[in-house]
Parts: sequence; C-alpha cells; structure tokens
Amino acid sequence: MEFALLIIIIVVAMGFDLVNGFHDAANSIATVVSTKVLSPTQAVIWAAIFNFAAYWVFDMSVGNTVAKTVDNSVIDLWVILSGLLAATVWNLLTWWLGIPSSSSHTLIGGFAGAAVAHAGFDVLKLEEITKPLMFIVLAPIIGGVISFIITLMTIQRNFFIKLSCYILLTLFTVYMTWAYKDIFDIKPIMIWIIGVLLSSFVLIFIIFELVVGKNNTAMKEGNLYKKLQLLSSAAFSLGHGGADSQKVMGIICAACIVYANGVRRGEVKGNVPSLLQVTEVLQVKYTNDEGKIKKFKPAIGIFDKDTVYVDGKKIIDLSTQQNIYEDEKLIAGVNPSNPFLLHLKKENIDLSNFDKAAKELTTLHVYTDKKDVHDNDTKEVIFKDKHLNPAYRYAKIFAKYVDEKGKLKEDIKAKVETKVTNKTMPIWIAFGCYLMIGLGTLMGGWKIVKTMGTKITKVTPLEGVCSETAGALTLFTVSQMGVPVSTTHTITGSIIGVGATKRLSAVRWGVTINLIWAWILTIPVSALVAAIIYYILSIFN
Repeated sequence: MEFALLIIIIVVAMGFDLVNGFHDAANSIATVVSTKVLSPTQAVIWAAIFNFAAYWVFDMSVGNTVAKTVDNSVIDLWVILSGLLAATVWNLLTWWLGIPSSSSHTLIGGFAGAAVAHAGFDVLKLEEITKPLMFIVLAPIIGGVISFIITLMTIQRNFFIKLSCYILLTLFTVYMTWAYKDIFDIKPIMIWIIGVLLSSFVLIFIIFELVVGKNNTAMKEGNLYKKLQLLSSAAFSLGHGGADSQKVMGIICAACIVYANGVRRGEVKGNVPSLLQVTEVLQVKYTNDEGKIKKFKPAIGIFDKDTVYVDGKKIIDLSTQQNIYEDEKLIAGVNPSNPFLLHLKKENIDLSNFDKAAKELTTLHVYTDKKDVHDNDTKEVIFKDKHLNPAYRYAKIFAKYVDEKGKLKEDIKAKVETKVTNKTMPIWIAFGCYLMIGLGTLMGGWKIVKTMGTKITKVTPLEGVCSETAGALTLFTVSQMGVPVSTTHTITGSIIGVGATKRLSAVRWGVTINLIWAWILTIPVSALVAAIIYYILSIFN
C-alpha cells in the first residue's frame, strides 16, 4: 500500500509540475508577446527550451527548503499527497480565473497545512517557512528596485554614462556572486551566466553606438530592444525553470525519504528500490576566527586501509591528523609512500592538481531520523541531537567542531545541516521535473498572459527587456540562497518597477492590489484546503 502511495505521489507531483509550467508560462513570455517580439506559439517554444535547459544550471537549494518545511520524521505519505492535491487544485483554480498566484507558496502552504492537520503546529520548521513568507513582500520589491534601476540606466541618453553604469552593475553583481559562492554553494556556471547576460548588454550597446551612432532613430532603437528581449526572456525562462522545478524535486525527495524511514523502522514492509533511493550530504556550518561563515563538507576516501578527508582547501590523513595538502598545494616533505599519493600516481593524476585529487574522495552520504544523523553506508549514528557519537568510525574529522563532551561548539555557532543534492538523488527526478515544466510551458497560459502583459502597465520593448532582466537576476541570486521565491511575484514587481520610471500613475494599482490579495491568500487557503483533503483521506486510510 505504501509503495503504491509513493508512486501516486510522484505522478501527482509531476502533474503539479506540468500545471506549474502552463500556470506560470505567462511570467516568462507575457512581455515578449505583448511587445510582439514573438508570436504566442514562438514564445512558448522559446520559453520551454530554456525552462528545460535549467537542468544543467541549478542545484537543489530551493528544493531543500521546500522539503524541510516540515519535520519529515513525523509525517507520512498521506500528508504529502494531501498537500500536493491542494496545491494543484489552487493552481488550476487561479489559472482558470486568470489570477497570477504563486505556485511556490501554494505548494508550501499545502504541505504545511496537511502536516499541521496530521501532527500539530510543532511539526513546522519556522526557519524554513519564514523565508518564503518574507519574500512574499521582498521578491516583488527586489525585482521592482532592480528593474527601476536598470530602466533608468537604459533610457539614459548619454552613451558613456549608460555604458559606465552597466559596466559597474556587471562588475558589482559578478563580484558579489563570486564572494558568496561558498556560503550559498553557487555553481560556477551560474556566475558565468550572470556575467554573460550583463556583459551582452554592454557589448550590444557598444556595437549599436558604433554602427548606428548619430543616425539613431526611435524605430532603430526599438528594434534593438526587441532583439534584446530574446536574451532577457531566455534568461528569465532559465530562472523560472530552475526555481520552480526544484520545488517539485524537493517534494518528491521528501516523499522518498519518508518512505525510506518507514522501511528502516519496520513500519513499511519491503526494501527501497535503487531508483527511489534519496540520501543527503552532511555539512557543519560555523563561524571562523574572522567572523566569516564557513562550511565543512566532509569527503572521505580509504586507500590501503588509510583514511583521508577533505576540509576546505586541505586534504588530511585521518589517523595522523597531518595535512597532505594545504591551501590547495601538496605539502613538501609528505611521505611519497603515503597510500593516497600512491593511488594518485597509479591513476596518473597530477599531484599538484588539488581539485582532481579531491575528486578521488567520496562525499559523506547520510540520512536523518528525527534528530539523529546516520551514515547511509554503515547506518551508524554520527550526530545524536547536536552531540557527536564518539564511537563513529570517522568521529575524528569532526573533532574541532565539538567540545570535550561531544556537543557542537556554541562559541563558533557550529550547526549540523543535511541537504539533498543533484548527486544524492536518482537522475530521473531532476530530469523528469525539468522536462514536465518545459512541457507545461508549451501548453501555454493565455489567460494570465493577458493580465501580466497588458493589464498591470503597458509595456514597450525597452521596458520588457528591463523587467525580464531584473526578474532573471532576482531569480538567479535568490534561488541560490535557497529561498523558494515566486516567479510570479518577481516579474510582477519588475513590471511595476518599469512602470514607476514613467510615473506612479502609469501602474494600474487597481489590478495590482487585486493580485496582492491573491498572493496574501495563497498560503492560508492552500493550507486550509490541504487540511480538509487530509481529513477526508484519513477516513479511507
């Protein structure tokens, strides 16, 4: 019964992702359609391609936040199914009415509502719920402010001032993304995409100035911005696919984890098929002597019974606690007969290449059960409610993060975190979710296109470029922070920001206020519907 229920949840989740695709299709194509850059058919194909392309760009930061909205150790599969059904119902209803509500908040509200109905309010993880609640307000504000700034820069008639502003924005954005890449686990490809997106504007403006120069006309400039909209809409579609697919991936992973916990406890008969095995990676978050937030992500390898592990830019021998590599460099004088070095030589790996050496070690995979963290391979307890198990075979690697009693050190704010990554889940989960949102986008969402593209404010090609670019930058950065931000809220705020550069009266506030009410109601209504569905399903359970 439980296995069949898990399969049903996966099917419903994929269905929700499909609905999410055509429900939120308007977010990425509304302005490009309203400015007649692309026909509706061309626009949905264009958006769908980049929705799916996000598979190679994004990780699971947002998915982890959604999956950890509630304590997975005290819920069951009926809770997850109820939340999904409620979210799907609300999405379909708002799509039918043409209201651009948030699929993200619908899903979180449904998940939380069903969990509360099952186990009370204590099941909620307030830290994880606070993020999306805050960004109900912050997402449109951030998108609006960025859009406002980009629009003011773009309409600047002085070429050199415009160029200087874009160069400064590009350098600042890339620098800040690079500076926080370790804290937020930002992929290098994401930094490249942000840099290329903004640099493209700089390059195109330079070429346009050199080719057209003083012969510039409003028509020529309008055609330029229509071409740029292809780039900006592609970027926003990429962000939409990455941000929204992760939420469904998080729900599916949560269901697989709940099912596996049931099997381990003996509450569910049978085994967990390899295609449904989801594990997590462990990391210790702490503050170093300089007050900077750092993360210890253990990767371990055993070579001829000798264990080594990675700690930041070091590779350390566990038995001797001596560094083999430090600051990504092989330490002079290390015994050349060290089993790890012998392994590298055998595999023809350059000893001076730290990254390749580190890849020979395996990330520690774990699973959580209530407040305990277990080694997925040996089933040993690693941490039991913030205390390190001294009998754990790799306990030494955590020594500097715990006190003499084995408790996580409070002076460095040490905290154990577990998270699902693309490498700890079956590949079909991520691939399937990105594919479904792409197919959903192909199905379109013309009711919401009308609201987003014409009713909030009249959008020109220039303004379409600015709003989509601002929306894409917001999605790229906030998603990497693990915040399940709403693509609907983001693009709406960006469009409002564009309208505000003309005058505040250019924004149709009557329509905007109606949208805000829909957003405010999304989480509580979804939670209530999920609770009702859970109680109904409980009768037949």
